[in-house]
Amino acid sequence: MLLLCGGASLLCSLSPWLGGESLRAQLTHAAWGQTLTCWDLVMPLFIFIVGVGMPFAFASYHARKYSIGRILWRIGRRCVLLFLLGMLVQGNLTSADPSRMSLFCNTLQAIAEGYLIASLCLLFGGLRTQIITCLSCLVLYWIALRFIPYGSSQPGLFLPHDNLAYFIDCTLQGHWQDRTPYTWILTSLSFGALTLLGVFAGHMLRCIAPGKRCMLALAGTGLLCLTAGFLLEYDTPIIKHIYTVSMTLWAAGWCFFLLALSHFAFDLHPSAARLAAPLRVFGSNAILAYLLTQTPGSNGLSLWQGFCVPLFAPLCSHAGPAAPAALGFCSLSALFLLLLFLFNHRIFLRV
Repeated sequence: MLLLCGGASLLCSLSPWLGGESLRAQLTHAAWGQTLTCWDLVMPLFIFIVGVGMPFAFASYHARKYSIGRILWRIGRRCVLLFLLGMLVQGNLTSADPSRMSLFCNTLQAIAEGYLIASLCLLFGGLRTQIITCLSCLVLYWIALRFIPYGSSQPGLFLPHDNLAYFIDCTLQGHWQDRTPYTWILTSLSFGALTLLGVFAGHMLRCIAPGKRCMLALAGTGLLCLTAGFLLEYDTPIIKHIYTVSMTLWAAGWCFFLLALSHFAFDLHPSAARLAAPLRVFGSNAILAYLLTQTPGSNGLSLWQGFCVPLFAPLCSHAGPAAPAALGFCSLSALFLLLLFLFNHRIFLRV
């Protein structure tokens, strides 16, 4: 979230002094079929971490003796709100012009799809059901992309605008499809599997006592996912735009490793936990931070940029070549101070 809310832009503006094009390349999306970059892991991390928190949330629901109906209401409300917020950020929902709107277009909607699949598994099934569902989603999606013919095309194509997932999106959405190569409908199987993989990580954190054993369980699962994704790449390319099964497993492997690293750094070394305080500020109001920095405003700027650029640009212009970096730093610092104020007053935007 820190990277998405301005951290990546700040690092890009500092790239002439911090690593040049190699750093900038890691903070931009890879081209179709190319090796994933750090920036390509941001969206999978969001989906994965939602799954990590779900065992804790559902355990709380059951401890409070929530009825199934009440839990289903919370699930449905959350999915609808995430879907609408996704349209607000990237689907031109505020234009009030159906010809300009896009239905599926945003990470929040992918989270909603994955959350729906995983939450139903948690509500109506145990760990065995969750494992079977995760494997079924991966296998079904792999079979569909590899072996089901569509239109006038042969099965098994993985081209930017010629693959089964894209064909289904265009066919079912019509003019509501945003004309990007990203896919959402059939790809919900992959989103569900990735969320469930996060759920498994959450189970590990809940059921295994904090320590090296838990860290090794997370890291070992990450290694297993990375190995599976690497081997499957010989059959199915790693493509983020359509979340191929190899990409989902590869991304999940890195998510497990990063979670294991965080567990080691902060849970096993409490004295270092204070270093995570700024990240907690951003994470505790992640939806608000995302909406402020990603929702389009005027003049091609986001809502937050529309506020910060007129405020800070005149002062930052005196920094010469470092003006973009200075503006990025001021914008990110102002956002942090706002979120810190809300954090200290226990004000959170929850979905």
